[in-house]
Amino acid sequence: MKNKLCGVVLASLIWVFPAQSQEVNDESEAENSEELYFELTLEQLLNIEVNSASKFSQKISEAPNIISAINRDQVIKYGWLSTNDILYNQPGFSPGQDYDRRTVAFRGMFEGWNNNHLLMLVDGVPFNDNLYGTAFTSEVTPLIFTKSMEIIRGPGGSLYGTNAMNGVITLNTLNASDIKGNGQARLRFGSNETRVVDILAGNENADFGVVTSFSYYSTGGNSYDSYDASGRTDGVGNLLKFETQDRRENSYFFTKVYGKKKLKGLSVQYHEQRWQFQTGHGWLFNIPDEPENMNEFRRILALKYSPRNKDKDFNYEITTRYQKHGINWDMRYFPNNPGGDPANYEYPNGLTEYLKTDADDLFLRFQGDYVLGESKLLAGVEGTRFYYSGDKAHVSNAYLNGDFTAVVPNQFIDVGPWFGFVKNKPVMNVGIFAQYVSPKFSDKLQLTVSGRFDEQFFKYDDVYDNNVEKDKSFSLFTPRASLVANVRENVTVKAIYGKAFRTPSPTEMFGTNTYSLGSNINELESEELTNIDLSVDWRINENINLRVNGYNVKFENQIAYGGEFNISVNRNSPTTTGVEIESNFSYERFSGFINYSYAIRTDEEIKDVTISKHDDEVVWAPATTMKLGLNYSADKFYISLLAQQQGETLRRTSDLIDPVSNSLRPEKVDGWVNLDGKINYRLNSNIDLGLIVNNVTDSEQMIIRNAANPFDYQRSGRNYLIDLILRF
Repeated sequence: MKNKLCGVVLASLIWVFPAQSQEVNDESEAENSEELYFELTLEQLLNIEVNSASKFSQKISEAPNIISAINRDQVIKYGWLSTNDILYNQPGFSPGQDYDRRTVAFRGMFEGWNNNHLLMLVDGVPFNDNLYGTAFTSEVTPLIFTKSMEIIRGPGGSLYGTNAMNGVITLNTLNASDIKGNGQARLRFGSNETRVVDILAGNENADFGVVTSFSYYSTGGNSYDSYDASGRTDGVGNLLKFETQDRRENSYFFTKVYGKKKLKGLSVQYHEQRWQFQTGHGWLFNIPDEPENMNEFRRILALKYSPRNKDKDFNYEITTRYQKHGINWDMRYFPNNPGGDPANYEYPNGLTEYLKTDADDLFLRFQGDYVLGESKLLAGVEGTRFYYSGDKAHVSNAYLNGDFTAVVPNQFIDVGPWFGFVKNKPVMNVGIFAQYVSPKFSDKLQLTVSGRFDEQFFKYDDVYDNNVEKDKSFSLFTPRASLVANVRENVTVKAIYGKAFRTPSPTEMFGTNTYSLGSNINELESEELTNIDLSVDWRINENINLRVNGYNVKFENQIAYGGEFNISVNRNSPTTTGVEIESNFSYERFSGFINYSYAIRTDEEIKDVTISKHDDEVVWAPATTMKLGLNYSADKFYISLLAQQQGETLRRTSDLIDPVSNSLRPEKVDGWVNLDGKINYRLNSNIDLGLIVNNVTDSEQMIIRNAANPFDYQRSGRNYLIDLILRF
């Protein structure tokens, strides 16, 4: 497979690397060239037109959401490697971790491993995973092909449906005219055996354009000695520490072909994404005593036709996307003779499960918009079909299809389908949405109203009830109303009410015959979110912009692993109120940002009896964060600094019931400050050489591990990367 992928990459690069076509679209080149777009002033940055908030092109100040735009220049200058790196520096977001996955906490809410409640769009097309429903915001999705990023804070369910709860992230991809010359190669290498290679190329003629990129990332990861939950001890009864296992490797091939002139609005994209990883503290918090082999891939083919014509009142878009997600997991849950095994099973030879499987989904959308005088109307319908047809292999040395005891004598047996509930049974989702954008009343006030109705429905064989075929469905209406007022020429006020939801994902509902999932098809309810934002944007002068946003968010039926049997349950329903203050600034050669976020818990309903109620304090996530970014640019070099301050993180009282765990970790997780820096020197017009240093002060930074466990997660110490950029 690697040879096939390399062949595709090579063929694509051969096509795009010849000298650029003599005929280039004048409008595209004038507006989107690297020098003009990637060196914008503060005023230009704040007035970049965005599409994700209403599916119309609007200035950020007029968009009916709390939205930020990040351009390619910022990504390069601050040394950001992934969408996570960007989100960690935005108001309301903060770094988290659950199991092996780096997560993103939002507005005082702990974020679990199973789903991050974010929707990712690539050029407006949904790109979330079809097994977990999550948006891959880690380094698994590189930024090399991204021209700009739009970040909506808060719900986007009224236009986008499921998963768009904590935010919507839009990656707008490059065209060939956005690339200086024909291409770019970027090499980063440094500590922890980290290697990052990005190759980007593009070409276009009068009728077509193509952009191709290939990215490779590998690292030894953040390995350190830690306790786990296995209860393994030395000869005198002291708990043992083991080295966490965090080696990661991934590759990503992207190509986009787009039309021009008569074919303008037509684009075809192909994404080939592969990654492998280790499980850190182990999937059951037993650091593995034998090597694991965890591999996944996604193949995505997206076709979009949106022949927009500014001279026409009616425009439309047709979009389809096919996705295949495959996994190849060799999982080690329990070590040999675990002794204090919390599941009360004895596995003399440990517990291992091997799974090789995949699932597909097909997405279709048709939408149209109509300009009626100074008003705008939008309506559309979309549907998704998820399908699982069985496994290529699924074996274990335990009876995972029975009482979960060890196979004696030790051998591997077939344990049946991973998604036994819906094998060969499609899962359907249909959504209908509409939106009205009013004219500007008195040239100052604009109303946007939108709503969407979604229904997910499917048949399943209830494996707990003699495989009797049953029906299940989830449905919800999610509205949004936004009022944007231009109080003065330099002051904008936004009042936004919105709802969003997330249906339980396939892995939360359909898992069978496995230790990798704790599914709960018969009891899970959809997650729902109701959010109110009140925001004021003040352009103080041409160098400083200030935004203050207050919010109230009610998150109902959060799904996470819990309950008496550690399965997916609707755990709690917290209500949080907070404020986010942010400023962007620039003066001569300096530019940057600063933001502060504060959240308080005002109510909480508990549905999981194993956790304690905290209706007056934020737990499992920091209540306060502050971030600062500063860049100084000269003729030949630039230097950037990023600072993150994360406040203390409180535990639930239910986390403190185990005396052993209490003796090994503090009652609360202390706050910390992180400093990152980058210095870059331009050797000539085609070569940049830089140095990126993360956690400059090598400070200890901990992320909470919830529940009564004897450890928290430790963030990486000081790391450095040499950054070499070559332009062709």
